This record gives sequence, C-alpha cells and structure tokens, in this order.
Amino acid sequence: MKARLFSFAVPLLGTLFVLVYLLDVVYAPSMRGLDLSWHAMLAYAHENKLQHGSQIIFNYGPLSFIESAIYVENTHQEKLLYRATYLLILGIGCFSVLRIRSPWALLAWCGLTLHLLIWRDVYLLLPALLLCHLECRRQQGNVAQLALSLLLAFGAAFACLVKANAMFFTLPAIALASVYRFSVRDYRPIVPVCFVLSVVLLFSLSGQHVSGFVDFVRGYVDVSLAYNADMGLPAPVALQGAFIVGSTVLVATTVRMTNPAGAVLGLLTIGYLLVAYKMGFVRHGANPGASFLALAFVCLVQLWSPSVDALGRHQRRLVVAVAVATASLVTWITVPLSQGEFIKGYVHTVRDRIRYVLDPGYGAALNAELGRRQAMALTQARSAIPFADVQGPIDVFPFEFGLAYASGLPIATRPAFQSYFTTSRYMSGHNADFLAGPRAPRSVVFSVEPIDGRYAALEDPLTLSAYRRHYQLDRQTPNALLLTRRAAPVAQSELCRTSEVAFDLPVLIPWVGPDQAVWAEIDITPTWLGRIVSVLSGPPVLSMTMATPTGSADFRYLREAGQTGFLLSPALVTTAAAADFFKAASRPEDRVVGFSIKAPGGPIPWYDPQMSVKLCVLSWESAHPPGR
Repeated sequence: MKARLFSFAVPLLGTLFVLVYLLDVVYAPSMRGLDLSWHAMLAYAHENKLQHGSQIIFNYGPLSFIESAIYVENTHQEKLLYRATYLLILGIGCFSVLRIRSPWALLAWCGLTLHLLIWRDVYLLLPALLLCHLECRRQQGNVAQLALSLLLAFGAAFACLVKANAMFFTLPAIALASVYRFSVRDYRPIVPVCFVLSVVLLFSLSGQHVSGFVDFVRGYVDVSLAYNADMGLPAPVALQGAFIVGSTVLVATTVRMTNPAGAVLGLLTIGYLLVAYKMGFVRHGANPGASFLALAFVCLVQLWSPSVDALGRHQRRLVVAVAVATASLVTWITVPLSQGEFIKGYVHTVRDRIRYVLDPGYGAALNAELGRRQAMALTQARSAIPFADVQGPIDVFPFEFGLAYASGLPIATRPAFQSYFTTSRYMSGHNADFLAGPRAPRSVVFSVEPIDGRYAALEDPLTLSAYRRHYQLDRQTPNALLLTRRAAPVAQSELCRTSEVAFDLPVLIPWVGPDQAVWAEIDITPTWLGRIVSVLSGPPVLSMTMATPTGSADFRYLREAGQTGFLLSPALVTTAAAADFFKAASRPEDRVVGFSIKAPGGPIPWYDPQMSVKLCVLSWESAHPPGR
C-alpha cells in the first residue's frame, strides 16, 4: 500500500513542482542594455503579431515571448497560460517516461530543476529527448503509450517555436524515433504527423501566417549559422575539457549499438550532447552552466529510463558520478548569479510561486507591483533617449530596442533588429531592403557600440550603406546621432578591383575624398578540415589590424560579415567619425591606409592561405526628386 501511494504521489508532486516553480519568469527592473533589448523585442513582437522570418529575424521564434524578462500587462495572462501548458506537458512526460518513484529520486530531479530558472534553454530539449526514449519502448497497440508520445510531440513542437536550438535537436530526434518505429514494422507515422500538425497549429495560434513558415525556418537557420560563424568567444579550456570528459564517460558507459533501439538512443545521446556543447561554448560568450546542466539531465534520463539497456553497478556509479559532478559545477556557477538583484534565492522563489498560484490576493498584488516596476522601467528608458521631439516611426541602431519601445512613438525596426548578430548577407540584405521600402523609419537614433572588440562597420554592414543613401544627419550628441529620412535617396556609384592576398600581409587602401568611402568584400574560404572542426567547436576568432595616419589598432574580424561586404574606410569607430561620414565630410585621422588579417594559430589549417579581397571606391551625389 505504501509503495503504491509513493508511486502515485511522487509523480504528482514532481509535476506540480515543475509547473509552479517555472510558471513565471523573473522580470528585470529595466529594459536597457543589449540582452534586455531583445527581451523587450520578444514581448513587442508577440504583442503586435510581427511575422517571424519577414518582420523579425531572430533565433527565437513566435512563442519566445514566454521567455521574455520584460513584463507586459496585456499579454501576461496569455504568457502564463502558454507556459503552464508547456510545463504541464514537460512534467507529465518526465514522470511518465522516467522511473522517478522514490522520494530521493524526486528530490534529485527537483534539485536539478531549480537551475532551470536561470539556464532555461535546457528544458526546451527535454520533450524530444523523452519522446525518443519512449518511442524506443512503445508497444504496438498500447493506446496509453501512444497518447503520451503524441503529448510529447506537441511539447516538442512548442519548444521548436520558442528557440532554434530546440528545432535543431528535435527534428533529428523525431527522425531517429521514426526510423526505429519503421525497423520494428510499425509503419504508421502517427507521431511525426502529429508533430508537424502541432507546429503548424501553434504557429498559427501565435499570430503567424502559415504561408510565411518557410521564411521563418530560413531565418532560424540563417541566424544560427551566423552565430556559429561569428559569435563564438573563447571559453575556458578547463571547462570545455571537463564537459568533454563527462560526455565521453557517459557515452562510453551507456551507448550500446548492438540493437536498433540502442543504436537510435546512442545517436540521440551524442546529438543531444553536441547541441548542449554548442549552447554553452559556441555562442556569444561562454555559458557553461547550460552545457553542464544539460549533461546532468541526460545522465538522469540514462539512469532512470527503461529504454536504456540494463547497466551494471560499476556503470551506474560512473553515470551517477558524472551527474553529481556536473550538477555541483552548475550550482557553483549559478550561486553567484542567484545572489544578484535580478534573480531571487531558490527558497524565496518557490515560496513566492506557490503563494502566487494558491492566493489570488497575493497574485493580484504581485501583478500590480510588476506593473509599477514596468512603468518605472519605461520612464527610465524614455529619459535615456538622447534627443527630444523625435518624429516617428523610430528605430535605434545598433541595439537598445528598449529605447524605441519606451518612446511611445510608432516603431519601424529592422527585421534583424540587433546589429551584433546581423552579419550574414541574408539578414543584412533584409534590413537594407526594409530601409529602402515604404515602412522604413522616419528617425534613427544611431550610435557606435560594437561588442567584443569588433570593427564597428562589420555589424549589419549593408544597413550602414543604406543609411548613407536614405538618411541624413539631423542632430548629434557626444555619444549619439539622430538620422532623419531624406526626401529622395542619394545616387551611388562604385569603382572596384579584386586581388588575391595572403594572411598577415598588409593591403593598401585607395585614397578617397570627403564624399567617398572604401567598401571591402573579403572571401576567406575554410578548408574541408576547418569546416568539420568548426561544426563541432566553432571557428577560431580572427583578428584584423587597421592602419590609419595616426597609428594602428586591432579589431575582431567577422568572416561572414566580411564576405557580405562592409565599409572599410573611413573608420567608423567613434560617434564623431560617423557624424562626418553622414555629413559627407571626413577627417584625415579616420582614413584607413591599410589593413591585414591575422592567420589563426594552432595546428589545424582552418582556411585556404589566400583570400579574395575586393575593394570598391563608393561615391555619392544627391539624386534629383522623382519626376524632375
């Protein structure tokens, strides 16, 4: 009787904990800064039903508003409903697929779940992981197991529309599960069909036009490729080594290729670990907490899933050791963050979430407090706008979408709305076409704020060229410019030459006049070995040396943006230099006289030794108004 009571109570308590603890996100008291800028955009995009793939291009999808740390009163209840739906599916899936039946197992699972409040990417991978494990043991004709598979397929579809990394893991996972079902002569593709229909349904329910689904997926893929090519930063070698060692132990201990189910689950585990590695180490900045948390979760799945072949005592101890070590490391990484102003302590958060669900009065008071804080954040952001009497529609470059959101003016933001990830021709070209079209902003608050030591003109390069043709300088402050739209664009001409240049050798730059600039297109071709290694670890960080009449400086070079093309000279590295550029003037100290790109170090031949360099002298002159 006691065992039966535990077998019912433990899954129920675990599901309720997942639901209540993760139901809401921690809201930031501000909307300033790079990260909070895209959080504000996620909320704004959902509130205004912007179409992903055309009006907004990002690696977050149409359901990503559930992850936004910006409180919006109009959509808050909808946000809670969507989150509750996903978390309920996740909780049911975890405690149905996995054998979590003892209080100790429940405690371990809930303790690991505490970290999901910060490293939320991880829980987007779990539905597909659980689904594949379930499909590898689902019995033909078992209606209950099939219903659970369909529920998890819906949850996996939901996760895919939140963020791109979930889609890149889910599609192979469902393909692997389908191959296994085919191998056991279960020919009915019920689960993949349910997944596809769920994606289409959720895509439509989130305010998207189904006709734009292909554009949405293409945007997902392009942003992710751009992140892989240009966003990665060096992560501590010790942490990367620790993750690789832990993953190797897990794979060597649990992967069995002796039968179809073992082969499918082995490939699934390897793919999951690859996605987890890229989440933490091949992206903007090092985020090892996400990678190690994902590793800890897959260890528990391997321990508790009936789909895995029976492990011996020694193998189980190894997996437990990896799980404990990785969970401890995640805690060590997370604890300093949890002491900050933005993230509450675990105990307080659990108590707060339980009160929010059980006490309507407390929930109403908390919503009122969130509304008050949001009003303060809007006021703070509005006061930070550097210009008064700005005419809308408005956009902000290179990021700080929160300023546009707080302005109260109509917003006409670029589809790829943050310059730092807009390095591909696809995204930057979309932005340039938008600025040439009828929905372009009347005013642009422009500043020079590259990240990670980059050469500023490499961020959203085609947009800078479009600004020069379609906008003029209206006003300026020491740190910002106000660009207003011209009545007619200026005409542009170019004169180009192409040459082959080796790494580390200087390239001389043509002299240009006050109303001219040098445009560069640099094609650096990776070797076949470089392509393979880049998929696993990300490409090396490249450096570019720029020489001006007053000296030289090193910048981070972005390979994909260089292939798209960028304004090389004058050097737009300060607000003053950008102001002169838009005024058709130039200062001698801003002229670039030469540059070189340093070859990456190490034993791997990442790129061909020769690169193609195309330099164009751009000239502008005022265009006559139409009809004259």
